[in-house]
Amino acid sequence: MNGNNRVPGIRAGEEWRYHGGLWRGAPESTWFKYVMVNGDDAETTKIPLGTVMKETTDGSYLPMEDADILIGTAGLPGARLAIVADTTGKTGTTETVEGANGLETVKKPWTILVGIMGEVEQDRLIVGGKLWGDLTDEQRQGLRAQLESWNFNLVYVMQG
Repeated sequence: MNGNNRVPGIRAGEEWRYHGGLWRGAPESTWFKYVMVNGDDAETTKIPLGTVMKETTDGSYLPMEDADILIGTAGLPGARLAIVADTTGKTGTTETVEGANGLETVKKPWTILVGIMGEVEQDRLIVGGKLWGDLTDEQRQGLRAQLESWNFNLVYVMQG
């Protein structure tokens, strides 16, 4: 047995995170992926770091609204959730183009980096434009249950 921290021939990564970062815990415990984000306007809209996103039926993601929070355990786990890890994240756009049947609206998605699993600072999460602390107790409890069912561990970080 080699212990919990070392395996012969495997080099461990850094065991710390940058000060002020959203992600906590060991770097190897956080999983990321790129996802497509659609939009409904001709202009892009910035998506802040820490925004909770939900997967739609077409596989793209949209920012989660507070009305999307499941209250109770009836519908868990719900739509796939992810957390924006990209400081340059934006929504996609739409464009009206000439098509075979006249004018058609075409969606042009934007690709952003999201975390799909890991330990995250709960007070930096954003849902429907509201920070964690602005949600009701019932909403926080429901959101915590939803995120935990998708392998997120929410932690409270006290700044010194």
